[in-house]
Amino acid sequence: MSMRAALIGAVAAAVVALLWLGFPGRQGAATRLLVNGGDGGGMARVPPLEEHLDAAALDSASRDAAADGLQALIVLRRGYIVYERYGRGFDGGSIIDSGGFARVLLALCAGIAAHDDRLPLQSLNGFDPLRVRDAIETGSRQSYPEYLSLRLWRRLNAAPAWIDAGAAGAAGAAGAGAPVDCCLHARVLDWLRVAALLLDDGRFEDKAVVPPGWVARMRRPVSASGTEGFGVELASAAHGAAPFAADDVFFLRGPGRWRLWLMPTLDLGVLFGSGSEAAAGWDETRLPNLVIRAVSEPVQQRGSGSQLQQLVPGH
Repeated sequence: MSMRAALIGAVAAAVVALLWLGFPGRQGAATRLLVNGGDGGGMARVPPLEEHLDAAALDSASRDAAADGLQALIVLRRGYIVYERYGRGFDGGSIIDSGGFARVLLALCAGIAAHDDRLPLQSLNGFDPLRVRDAIETGSRQSYPEYLSLRLWRRLNAAPAWIDAGAAGAAGAAGAGAPVDCCLHARVLDWLRVAALLLDDGRFEDKAVVPPGWVARMRRPVSASGTEGFGVELASAAHGAAPFAADDVFFLRGPGRWRLWLMPTLDLGVLFGSGSEAAAGWDETRLPNLVIRAVSEPVQQRGSGSQLQQLVPGH
């Protein structure tokens, strides 16, 4: 029965990939670069109370003015999905153009490639997406979509995704290579897999996917302003009436009001998406702060292994 289940899963993944890429002759299909995945099986869920969150407070947060136009609000704690609220026709299987979220995947691939001695260290100075992509492709002798699929996306068992090369302007022109800081289309819930990885020092479901210490390395400022890390946004980049209610927040900024906030010491991730316009005055600290205040018990930060000192000198 296990072999039969595996075969069914593989066939299902292939069918999904075919549908997403488009049948031959479908307009725009030629610009879709496939990122193969797994069967996209569900992530574990528990009620909020089991992970020491107040369900009523989370419901209240989903109705707050900061959540106007809500399409998705998902809370992850200790690797479990503890809260989901969807609107405007969205659900966990909805496919979104992740916009700037895609940068974190490149950064994670860079950590894998650096660990394998395939990425020159000078590529890690600052965060130049095209330079990092080119270094990965040169060192691995694979295209970026192939490398992303084999070394990261499949290992998260995420459903097949695709990169829209045609939407990237000059970056998507023939011979220019795949865009790496935009245009990746993936399921909403598969970003929770990425969140789990970022919160657990590069592990997903107890498997080491990214070298220990690399996520901490990504959270070091790489810009003079101190607002950007390696493929992630740092707390000082947020626009809000109040600072974050946790000291170690970092986040991903997607299109419009799509955000993925991460709080490692609380082992807490919050994914939010809204159909409302990204007005300059939108408070992007309020909603995660409401979720943080719904936590009744903190957790001890998990150890990151001895390699942290090698990747982050002085830590």
